[in-house]
Amino acid sequence: MVRALVKPEVIQWVRKNAGLSIEEVARKTATRDVVVRRWEDGSGRPTIRQLRLLANAAKRPLAIFYLDEPPRKFSVLRDFRQFPGGSVENPSPPLRLAIRLAFERRQVALDLAEYLNQVPEPLSISAEIGESVINVSRRIRDFLGITPDEQRSWTNEYDALNSWRKAIQKHGVLVFQAPKVEVNEMRGFSLSETPMPVIVLNVKDAPNGRVFTLMHEFSHLLLRNSEIYDIQDWEGRLENNEIEVFCNAVAGETLVPTMMLRQSDVVKYHDTKLNWDDAQLKKLSREFSVSKEVVLRRLLDTNMITHSRYQDHVMAIQEEGRQNPAENQGGFVSPDSQAISQLGREFIRLVLVSCYQEKITTSDVSAYLGVRLKHLGKIEKQIMGSSQMFDWPPDSKGLPHLVH
Repeated sequence: MVRALVKPEVIQWVRKNAGLSIEEVARKTATRDVVVRRWEDGSGRPTIRQLRLLANAAKRPLAIFYLDEPPRKFSVLRDFRQFPGGSVENPSPPLRLAIRLAFERRQVALDLAEYLNQVPEPLSISAEIGESVINVSRRIRDFLGITPDEQRSWTNEYDALNSWRKAIQKHGVLVFQAPKVEVNEMRGFSLSETPMPVIVLNVKDAPNGRVFTLMHEFSHLLLRNSEIYDIQDWEGRLENNEIEVFCNAVAGETLVPTMMLRQSDVVKYHDTKLNWDDAQLKKLSREFSVSKEVVLRRLLDTNMITHSRYQDHVMAIQEEGRQNPAENQGGFVSPDSQAISQLGREFIRLVLVSCYQEKITTSDVSAYLGVRLKHLGKIEKQIMGSSQMFDWPPDSKGLPHLVH
């Protein structure tokens, strides 16, 4: 058996950075705990096959194991949205992977833009803590071009999510969605470096939840608060924070503007003073394409519900959620649809155009989009409107015909 000539400290770094225990590595590489410990203390070396299995488990390229020393310590950003009371003291492997991919995909996008001689514009809108929330929210809606009539035209929560996401991506913000991360661990986060800042949503969250997270994270980008904290320093910073309060307020006002709320027929013909029943809350939720929790918060912010009634409704919603946990399961999702959902149309368009101009290969396209070559034709048709390079259907070997 051929042994891999790799540094033990690099093996240890890869394992810890992926959030894997020695026991997990042993299981995924079909060996024993004591063998993995030998790899890491230098008294033993993995075989090439074992190294490939470890690379697959850590979601890392095989080449990283051949570095002379571990890369610099991996850090994450300051902003990180989750449910109240949650903890990220020991982030799961899927969460660590989602954060790493966000950094890597942003760098891919920057590199491709450079290959194409494109100069990404920095985000041309900003805000400061202490500004009027209403004024900031008006600027955001004007900047994104979302009108009241357009918002009322959305037929469901997915329309809302896709419309807000599309509007934000048009301004050079990359909006990705992370799979496999539990919602109670992460709802979203952002990278505010410019150009091409990044927002990451949790695909397991409800669409309405993702809409609010999207706007919350966009508010963070406006503040440009891009301080970096070590991965172990997330605990205790996430609640009762002035920035978080401000971003929540801006997100709520942007999604449910005070003026639009007061002009709603549900509000105008509301005759029970500060009491609201579930049917009324659902109507407002559908009208603005937000969750009932957001509606309740906006009613509280605009003094249209008492704090005690607000708390009663929130507790009832939470209890309902505990008794009937919502599973965001849409059944089978094809690889092409999954790629578009997770990566966003603007990122994929940048990859495809780079291939058209022969800046990257079709294999690069497959790697960047995380799909096999046979799925590229469907992705291309959905993003570009037609197949310009990857003819569909595939040939008898399951590969797309390349159009030259």
